[in-house]
Amino acid sequence: MSTFQEVNDASLIKLIGEAQQRVVFVAPGVHQTVAEALGQRLAEVDRLQVTVVIDPDEDVCRIGYGDAKGLELLSSYAERQSFALMAQPGLRVGVLLVDDVTLVWSPTPRSVEAAPLGNAASPTERSPNGLLLGANPGEQLAHAVSAAGTDTLPFDAEVGVEVVTKERVQKTLDGLAKNPPIPVDLARITRVFSTKLQFAEFTVKGAKFSKRELKVSNDYMNADIQGELKGLVESRLRAFGDFRDEEVEVPAFNNGNEVFDSSQKRLMEKVSEASLQRQRNELERRYLFNVPGFGRLIAKDDKQDLERLVAAYRVQLEAYSEAIRQRLDAQAGKIIDEAAKLIAERAARTGSKLDEKQLRDSIQKSLDRTKDEVPEVKLVFKDVTYEQTKNPEFRAKVDKALPAAKRKQMGDWNHDFDAAKAVDGQVNVSRS
Repeated sequence: MSTFQEVNDASLIKLIGEAQQRVVFVAPGVHQTVAEALGQRLAEVDRLQVTVVIDPDEDVCRIGYGDAKGLELLSSYAERQSFALMAQPGLRVGVLLVDDVTLVWSPTPRSVEAAPLGNAASPTERSPNGLLLGANPGEQLAHAVSAAGTDTLPFDAEVGVEVVTKERVQKTLDGLAKNPPIPVDLARITRVFSTKLQFAEFTVKGAKFSKRELKVSNDYMNADIQGELKGLVESRLRAFGDFRDEEVEVPAFNNGNEVFDSSQKRLMEKVSEASLQRQRNELERRYLFNVPGFGRLIAKDDKQDLERLVAAYRVQLEAYSEAIRQRLDAQAGKIIDEAAKLIAERAARTGSKLDEKQLRDSIQKSLDRTKDEVPEVKLVFKDVTYEQTKNPEFRAKVDKALPAAKRKQMGDWNHDFDAAKAVDGQVNVSRS
């Protein structure tokens, strides 16, 4: 039995599957497959004694020590099988006791690095992160590392069979000098910050139908202008201003959720371009905080709400756009008649005579292009970077942009950042 082990989900599952009397699982969190293995063993072995201690904080899943499904399964098994599921905030060591075998390991934060694969061809290629201990762990560990006073030769040790040379140390120092690591405290603050806030790009194109214009050749629009000036003066027809307050029926939503009547038929409600614009403005006001020069931020705990409400807004906007297009088709003749009459009257002032059929065809093509424009709604999220969190201007603008409730939720991260930076500066000075 090797003392030093590459511990991953597969090795935990294998050991749990051998349990006959008891399982004690102590770790920051648990991944789904490991939780399922524990549930399966509980079903297979009568009176299996189980104790589980975890850190139930949400950051455990964010860092990658476990996942939400694993936590949910553990809670379900504990309730169903009546075993102890205990909490230890800040727990960062892993211990698995199966009958009389003890496995101690350093859990892998999978948001930062991958867990060991467990299939290394040689000892020097292994990435051990755990110890599998028997009845006499002290003696076992001493032989595993060829400790002084044992009869185990260095090249027979499980780990540490290569010497760390001065050249190897210098290579590492040179690499750190060229690409310094992010100070630990500052990296932690960046992670905490990025778990609370994200940049959000909420853009809407083609929603203001009343602002759309009919574009007709200058030869028609500027027939009353003579000489070279005709080609320099751009004229357009705003023929849809009356549509701003025109209401149409679209699917109804309540807080972003579809609404049905007692017979499960979708309910409808009336909206207009103006009311949809107010809806969009309210979403931006409620959820997005403008940081001048950097973009707009959203609190991550509001992200799902905004996504749901934007999805509802998109459905209503697209339904509104389709209804307006249908009304345009019905009123196309009237719009073309009015536009052609206006242009012809301008041309008549100078005695110009226009080809009426060509003019109407030109207006029809412009109308088709205008009504076929489909609105586009985009909602894109981006993480805050370390470079941004260390920028004093950015931090100051964030503090100014966030409402008091959100600043309280963030904690005094600005103070923590400055304190960590000062500590890092002292460390750098002492190194020199």
